[in-house]
Amino acid sequence: MNFLCFDISSGGITAAIFDLNLHLIRSAETAWVLSTDDHGAATLPIDTIEAEFKRVIQLLKITGQEAIRAVCTGTFMHNCVLLDDTDHPLTPVFTWLDQRGSSGVEYIRSRIGDRFHERTGCRYHPMFPVFKLASMPMEHTRRVVSVKAFLIHRLTGQWIEDHGIASASGLFNIRAGDWDEELLALTGLSHDRLPRISGRSVVMGSVTPDAAHEFGLPDGTPVVNGSGDGFLANIGSECETSSRLAVTLGTSAVVRQALTKPVLDHSAGTFCYKADDNSYLLGCAGSNGGNVLDWGRQIFGSLKESNAAVDPPIFIPLLHGERSPDWDPTLTGSWYGLTGRHSASDLSASVLEGVVFNLAHFVDIVQKTSGQPVSELVLSGNGFLHPTAAPMLAGIAGLPTCKASIPGIASLRGAGICCLRALDQPIPPLEMVDVSPSRNLGVIDRYHKYRTLRNATV
Repeated sequence: MNFLCFDISSGGITAAIFDLNLHLIRSAETAWVLSTDDHGAATLPIDTIEAEFKRVIQLLKITGQEAIRAVCTGTFMHNCVLLDDTDHPLTPVFTWLDQRGSSGVEYIRSRIGDRFHERTGCRYHPMFPVFKLASMPMEHTRRVVSVKAFLIHRLTGQWIEDHGIASASGLFNIRAGDWDEELLALTGLSHDRLPRISGRSVVMGSVTPDAAHEFGLPDGTPVVNGSGDGFLANIGSECETSSRLAVTLGTSAVVRQALTKPVLDHSAGTFCYKADDNSYLLGCAGSNGGNVLDWGRQIFGSLKESNAAVDPPIFIPLLHGERSPDWDPTLTGSWYGLTGRHSASDLSASVLEGVVFNLAHFVDIVQKTSGQPVSELVLSGNGFLHPTAAPMLAGIAGLPTCKASIPGIASLRGAGICCLRALDQPIPPLEMVDVSPSRNLGVIDRYHKYRTLRNATV
């Protein structure tokens, strides 16, 4: 019994076949480049996503003997595409990196004010789809859907969404557990223009004969609802209780804590989304993570801890604006304490430190806001493939820390767990390794200085 799982990110698609014990049999991936401009656009054609979805399946070379028992998809969060009455796209897919929608932010703020966070758990930031929708005419729009809902429909003919993707749209009432009537009215939408909502581990249909032929999947294969990549990363990291914090360093940087009740603190700068029935995710999400590390490598060639006699300057890594805790897309990066004595090696070291410091700052905020004791950090994401990133974070946080033996597949594994639950199968334990914390007192001292500088920007 095998499962086919997809992780669709803003940079491409990874697909994996897992066996019943969630051992990775093989994987394949494809990549794309977002369409961007100087006005803050960051979009993808839905046709590109669908074509690459087909291609990554072909790359896996699935044979009839592999007995794919279920399919589950996770996608990047905060995305939407508008469709006409024939289900053809009226717009490209708006990604979380798209910075447009400021007029929608002000429109909703002027009518709801601070109640927006209380109702949705989201924040006033243009990445949330609600603000794109509030700034556009809706008269020709028949449906507003996520990438995941679009692909489920292509496979099964059903229009379905899960709680997590719905909650991260800004259109979902976290207390009512359904689309928010007032926000729908403000955006010119109605319930029938949005998918119905169901659990992430529910079989939503099966691959139709037409889809089987088009996508190269077995006819009749059950399709599990799935969720957003962050929600699946928590599942795949075994962080479904409040005692563990899931820390992801991928393109972005996110810290999430699972709770049984929503925590809605307007002043904390956190988000709080409904993940599933009786399950919520409190957290901090940064727009600057592995993308900043990639930028640093382009500038300096590599990112290493400094061996210079002087301390590296402190780097504030806000190259892409910021989400938590400021929710301000206009923020920029900067160096503090930079002098003529500093070398390229020092600057290189400070880039790595700045990204890790930002994550440690998130860990502090989430623990303080939830009030729930944390006993362990669980790390995931390819950003932690850097040899010193995980030990540095463990040393600063002062908490036992571990990471998956394969740190880059947490979301894929979470999709696999959704398949197992849908089919009422046992969940195998995650293979993890302990992280030995770095004891560099200079790094810890610089982190405290970083916290002071960051708090001054809020």
